[in-house]
Amino acid sequence: MNFFDKVRAKSITYIEAIITRFFRVLNRFYPAYFNLSEQKKYIYPFGYSFPSELFVDSIPFKNKVWAEVIPGFRETYRFETQEAYFEMYQSARFAFTWKKGGWDCLRHLEIIANGCLPVFRDIDSCPNGTLENLPKKLLKQVNQDLVPWKDTQEQKEQYQEIASQILEYSRNHASTEAMGKRFLEITKLPTHAKILLLTCDPRPNYSREFTFIGLNRVLKESGGVCISYPELKFSYEDFPEEEASKLYGRGFGFTRRLQRIHPEELIDWSDEEIKSSILEKKWDFILFGKIGLDEPALGSLPDLPFWKEVNQNYSKIQIGFLYGGDHIQDLKDTGSAHTRHLIHHSRFGICFVRELNV
Repeated sequence: MNFFDKVRAKSITYIEAIITRFFRVLNRFYPAYFNLSEQKKYIYPFGYSFPSELFVDSIPFKNKVWAEVIPGFRETYRFETQEAYFEMYQSARFAFTWKKGGWDCLRHLEIIANGCLPVFRDIDSCPNGTLENLPKKLLKQVNQDLVPWKDTQEQKEQYQEIASQILEYSRNHASTEAMGKRFLEITKLPTHAKILLLTCDPRPNYSREFTFIGLNRVLKESGGVCISYPELKFSYEDFPEEEASKLYGRGFGFTRRLQRIHPEELIDWSDEEIKSSILEKKWDFILFGKIGLDEPALGSLPDLPFWKEVNQNYSKIQIGFLYGGDHIQDLKDTGSAHTRHLIHHSRFGICFVRELNV
């Protein structure tokens, strides 16, 4: 970085700091500008989920105390298959986990779904509004009552009780199906609704992928459907297994989960056909799948795909924005650029947020 690049970088940082302070002062003396009390009605916590069939039925037999995988240590991620990876967690009593890019991390669910207990560092600092579909009180109890592990009879009994409670709670609240139903509750959509998920940036994103799986499954049970465009081909069973293993995280959990059984899923949609379907109001709800300040060009208004057509033909309560990024959207800090981004989009639709502080 040369001298002028350094000056430019410092200038940008300085300007951003001034803007942040300006909006904090503005909200303090003129809260009507953001109108948070009204906009909060369109902002909901919405964390990661995990397919229900990947949750074990009960707590498996344990032959070791700690799981092999340690976050951040690449040498412990040696598993070539999903089955071997999950069996590693199933055989252990505990596994380390903590905040990764954001508080919500797929590793938490991988541990829980396999009947292992997460030892969650700094869980007490997790903000309200994040990890709301997980039993945070029970996760804190693991740290308080079961660590260090002394292998006493009392601890063994307590372990079984807490592990079973965490597994069952998470199955009922954090499975893809549970989150799909939660989505329908928030949007007040019927179970036979038709939803169009506009995927935006094509790179994998757990929030989008698992939300799609949940909505697709729940809606198809009653004759509805959720389709993605451009299509998330790796979500379907006909996607080649060898190609799935090349995706992020080897494709564990989110690939090859759906069957093509609805007529809308059998269509090879084009841009023009999708545009026409929007203009004809073929869909009951349109969800933009990868939104946020840190996303590329397709992550913000007005540059979202088909935004002109969607905005002209659908009401605010028929449009959704899925915020799946790592950065916290702190509603207590309206000076934050990420928070301002969220508030702005909440004026145009319902926002589903992975990392939220309320």
